[in-house]
Amino acid sequence: GGPAGQLVVVCGRNEKLKGKLAAREWPVPVTVLGFVSNMRDCMIASDLLITKAGPGTIAEALICGLPLVLSDFLPGQEYGNVTYVEQHHVGVFPGNGNADAVADAAAALLADPAELRARSA
Repeated sequence: GGPAGQLVVVCGRNEKLKGKLAAREWPVPVTVLGFVSNMRDCMIASDLLITKAGPGTIAEALICGLPLVLSDFLPGQEYGNVTYVEQHHVGVFPGNGNADAVADAAAALLADPAELRARSA
């Protein structure tokens, strides 16, 4: 069969990253966006959010009941956000900046609907 899902990547104003990701070959359908003004709509349509541990994005995800996979954090400033997400079982932090661990954690959550629901805020 075909792909089990799709990815939507929001790069904000990082045009270099947007171009790099858009040019890449992906094993699943991928939509690469720049800055969006409808982030809430993107989150509501999603099953899972992969993000760094910024407080604004975490708050938006929690409001939407969207489970999180945290990819990274700013030392000191965002470390408490990682702790909060893990202690409240609304997401996971598989390893600071480790893309393979992040991908594996996202795949594991998506493959386990009960765990995904349990981590929905």
